[in-house]
Amino acid sequence: MKIKTALKISYMLLALAFMVYYLAKNWGNLVQYQQQFNIMYMLVAVGLLWLALASHVILMQLIFADLAGVKISFWKMFRIFNLANLGRYLPGKLWSVMGMYYFTGEYGVSKKNTTLAVIANEIGFKGAGLLLGVCYLLFSNSFQGYLPVLTLLLIASLMALHPGIIGRVINFVLKLLKKEQLEISFRYLTILKLFLYSILLWLIYSLAFYVLVRSITSIELRNPFKFAAILPLSWTIGYIALFAPGGFGVREGMLVLLLGEMLPPEIALAIAVVQRLWFLLVEGANALIALAIPVRRDSILENR
Repeated sequence: MKIKTALKISYMLLALAFMVYYLAKNWGNLVQYQQQFNIMYMLVAVGLLWLALASHVILMQLIFADLAGVKISFWKMFRIFNLANLGRYLPGKLWSVMGMYYFTGEYGVSKKNTTLAVIANEIGFKGAGLLLGVCYLLFSNSFQGYLPVLTLLLIASLMALHPGIIGRVINFVLKLLKKEQLEISFRYLTILKLFLYSILLWLIYSLAFYVLVRSITSIELRNPFKFAAILPLSWTIGYIALFAPGGFGVREGMLVLLLGEMLPPEIALAIAVVQRLWFLLVEGANALIALAIPVRRDSILENR
């Protein structure tokens, strides 16, 4: 076993051990919240998360169609997205990308077009998550003094979405990697549309997360805009953390930190653990559905 892989596995086990220890230590405080558990809210949260993941499949359809010129039916994209998505839980951050190449390749989609779509998803969806994270800071009392700087950062982020800028950055990275250069031909309005769809998608994820929180404990939602940024910020930072497969531990730590402003720390940690199980349950079910979808190329239309 490679040292890096061993370190990542050790990190995951350490993070899991800490969460189990902290929950056990504060179990007495958690017992008083058992009567507040609402199974109906939990079921609604599961349904909303499935809706969010299905909407993410539609986003990938739009990305492939608008930016890569590849039309893929919903269920075929459902299979590609959900099976490739399992790679996030393996050590290393490239397994999900390699999965996209493999499963789109089953349908005859070229690596060049898949590369365009993967890059667009990384920039659009993760970028929208970070943008919402900046909005969290805008609504936080601790960062009110930095309001002008954060506003300029938001404006700069929207400007950075211009295809000319994106194209130069992408091709510079590809040049460093000694890979074939990509021709970026899509319009600014196209990338803005996909970016706005990504923000809407994050809001669906956040709504599902809020219902999940309500299934465990009551929470006074003084600032819904601030709460809506908690999951996107935590999820994106967890994804960026290269040492954490699936953002394990990092996402939970961010959730505890951010939810700690509204809830007792032991409740915030319980929610962080439950949301991980929540994601695993729905993503696992989607993977089983995806495996049942046959591989056929008849619905793939690609501009070569």
